[in-house]
Amino acid sequence: MEENVQVQISGIAKVGTSYGPTPALILEDSRERVLLIVIGELEASSIAMALQGIKLPIPNTHDLLMTILNELNARVKRGEVYDIQANRFLAKLVLEVSGEERVVEGRPSDVIALTVRAGATIYVSESVMQRASIEKSVLLRGEEEKSEFDENLEEE
Repeated sequence: MEENVQVQISGIAKVGTSYGPTPALILEDSRERVLLIVIGELEASSIAMALQGIKLPIPNTHDLLMTILNELNARVKRGEVYDIQANRFLAKLVLEVSGEERVVEGRPSDVIALTVRAGATIYVSESVMQRASIEKSVLLRGEEEKSEFDENLEEE
């Protein structure tokens, strides 16, 4: 079995894509490696609300799914981002149902939205971290260089 690395959600940011500014989840491990996962606007909003503990008067899709899981006595044990194929992250939700572990495939954004609501842990496979993460110091250095570049443009 491949090694998994526990990650935390450091935030949600807008990143430039060919479709324009798009939300991205920022996942970070204890070694300060950062993984960006581009997600949709609705999923970003759902995850942000769950992180902030905001409950809507009418449940959104992720809240509804959590209610269904609870009614079926299914417990979210963890969420895992386990592979990259064709430039897409693959994820699964690991559930405990009647004492047995069940695995359900899903989009990373949905798996993470449910994992956050359940208060469970998010993991990323080490191979995904090696292939797709960036060191936080490199990311911050890039931001500093961009800021200096922007300041130099403003001075001209």
